[in-house]
Amino acid sequence: MSENDLKEKDASNKILSLVSHKLKTPLSIINGYSEAILSQAGKEKFSPFTSKALEEINKQGLKMGELVDKLLNYNKISSMKPIDLKKTDINLKTLVKECASHAIAKDDDSAPAPTTEPTAKRGTYIEIDCSERLNVHADKEILKAMLEEMLDNAIKFNNKMEKIIKLQCANHGNTVSISVRDYGAGIRPQDVNRIFEPFYQVDDYFTGQINGWGLGLPMLKNGAELHGGTVNVVSDRGLGSIFTVTLPIQ
Repeated sequence: MSENDLKEKDASNKILSLVSHKLKTPLSIINGYSEAILSQAGKEKFSPFTSKALEEINKQGLKMGELVDKLLNYNKISSMKPIDLKKTDINLKTLVKECASHAIAKDDDSAPAPTTEPTAKRGTYIEIDCSERLNVHADKEILKAMLEEMLDNAIKFNNKMEKIIKLQCANHGNTVSISVRDYGAGIRPQDVNRIFEPFYQVDDYFTGQINGWGLGLPMLKNGAELHGGTVNVVSDRGLGSIFTVTLPIQ
């Protein structure tokens, strides 16, 4: 990367950081007050319109809060160097179960917990295949953000009533791989080489307009490379995608 490219990247990171931090405070106030007012719904006599408006304000405020958090995560990780990582020994089975439960809860509060034998015909199910003894030496906060992004994408780009996602961890000696497979819309061949570009979003006619910045997959790639690892995707249009992150065990 040339000196000019580095300067442009640094300037871009500063702008993103400024924007995200400036949005954070007013959003916290909006969300805090809307939640406080909604909590009084049982005591106050709100009209149907007022109740619906308050619920929508709160819903959209929380959604915007998630977008700002993603912007902050991307900016933080893209600004880091390997020396900045806070590595610890992490049990992958424990972490992937935590991330899977969180991803399902975000998709549908009434959805069942991750299962190894999905039988229902609707809902989101995450099948986990990971050894109890498989550990990796990594920055837990960043690895968690990476796993959540992989799972969020697998859920988001799938409009089926029953969403089956397979998460598999494997030991390859000096490296460990984490793969997330979905059976959703898949990615067009012309988009595969671009999805890791910042702010690039696929116009997916299977699922309609997808919310986001187009920064999740670039963050995933940056996080893997910070750890000396890689990220790979294999996708068939209409059949789904497999995203695989490979990291050094130590």
